[in-house]
Amino acid sequence: MASRLVRRCTCLLREAARLAPAMSPVGQPRLTRGAPRTLTSSATSPSSHLPGSLSELVERGQVFTPYPERQEVDHLIERATQPEEILALLGGGHCLHQNRAALMVIQLSRLLSEKPKDKALLIKDARFQHLLRLVNSQINAVWHGTLVKLLRSLYALGLPATSKELQSVEQEVRWRMRRLRYKHLAFLAESSATYMQEQGSQELLAELLVHLERRWTEIDDGRTVVAMMVKIGHLSQSLMNRLEDKCLELVEQFGPEELRKVLVMLAAQNRRSVPLLRAVSYHLVQKPFTLTKSILLDLAYAYGKLGFHQTQVFQRLAADLLPHTPSLTSSEVARCTKSFAFLKWLSLPLFEAFAQHVLDRAQSIALPHLCNMLLAFARVNFRPEREDQFFSLVQSSAPPAPSPSLPLMLNPPRRSSSGLAGVRGWTSAKEPWAQR
Repeated sequence: MASRLVRRCTCLLREAARLAPAMSPVGQPRLTRGAPRTLTSSATSPSSHLPGSLSELVERGQVFTPYPERQEVDHLIERATQPEEILALLGGGHCLHQNRAALMVIQLSRLLSEKPKDKALLIKDARFQHLLRLVNSQINAVWHGTLVKLLRSLYALGLPATSKELQSVEQEVRWRMRRLRYKHLAFLAESSATYMQEQGSQELLAELLVHLERRWTEIDDGRTVVAMMVKIGHLSQSLMNRLEDKCLELVEQFGPEELRKVLVMLAAQNRRSVPLLRAVSYHLVQKPFTLTKSILLDLAYAYGKLGFHQTQVFQRLAADLLPHTPSLTSSEVARCTKSFAFLKWLSLPLFEAFAQHVLDRAQSIALPHLCNMLLAFARVNFRPEREDQFFSLVQSSAPPAPSPSLPLMLNPPRRSSSGLAGVRGWTSAKEPWAQR
């Protein structure tokens, strides 16, 4: 190879030197009869006849495969509303190149996404089996983006793990793993990780997680990092650490929904990442986000579950929650009260509103919710302004029980120096309904 390359370079240099204008030894231009010739890529140039000429190399470099023009069959695949319309294209004389066959499978998966019985019938259909064989025979030429969607569609359609076509697509994905863009890998992980675990494709899933971890610096948008943390972060500890670093880098781009997802994910996995929690708390305080009721409840739950104290965040949550109190359900009030109680943080206006909520819905509030609120009030040492009416409601709502300690527990609270004498009986109660 080296000798051939040297010979080609020698021929090209010799030709260039022969065609270049000659110079006199003393540096003076020498008069010639005609204009000097220059290197060209025309067919009449002597260099064009050389096997290794520049013109030939340029022509070879211009070879590429253009995208096929959209035809009628492409519109028929996109506009199909029934699986029969897709399957009918197989016998319609249409030109189904490698990408169109894969797109047909993807469209079938979309149409049957909520019809499990029809999926079982489709797998047994001879036309669908012919379509799978057609895709399998042309799998090498399927585009990258279509390939990952094809694999996800085959998982969603419920093909068995022993299916030859499914194994072929999985193997093709593994071969192309290094060439796939990060967004393709992220889409595959988000949409197919659960299917891979169910189908027993542990090797493919492990390889996918390794590539995601090695190429984590390619993430450039917040939506991708948040989705990966939620969907697959729990599958790999090392990948989760990388995603937290990237999340800390991109947190300035997050909106309230992304911040909510990050905090809830951390709470669900019990990951107390202090730098990330501080960054999220900073942006919640500094940016004028419009926080909806559901976001406020989730934020309170996350901070309570993680036990992360941030007074300024709690003040904003309490101030934003107060106008929503009339529209909250008893379950949401009990959940929010417990969250603040875990943090041992008391907002008098908010807790008074919660107590008033209980009194306004005395006939419909469930006993577990009432018990949770009572224990939460005891944890933060809160006594409602209308405490006599509140504790009378608690006493009347308690079910009869043969336990000898029940009369003591149901007595109205008495004022004491600690403020907890009247409700200590609830925290030490042995009845299941009082421990909730």
